Amino acid sequence: MKLKINGEIKTIEKSNEEFLLEALLEHLGYKPQLVVVELNGAIINPKDWMKTKIKDGDCLEVVTIVGGGSYS
Repeated sequence: MKLKINGEIKTIEKSNEEFLLEALLEHLGYKPQLVVVELNGAIINPKDWMKTKIKDGDCLEVVTIVGGGSYS
């Protein structure tokens, strides 16, 4: 399956007929509590990751939330 992830085309080998967003994020090494996911232009609620099917040709943007900064 070919996906566009953060602007890069990636080939993902799927182990079964259905590939769910939650499984894809785990496969890619993301920590679910620290990311926001946009699938084909729509932000997906983390509660829906377990039932969101990923298809060949989908476009994902995965944004990692990081803390930091300084106080003056």
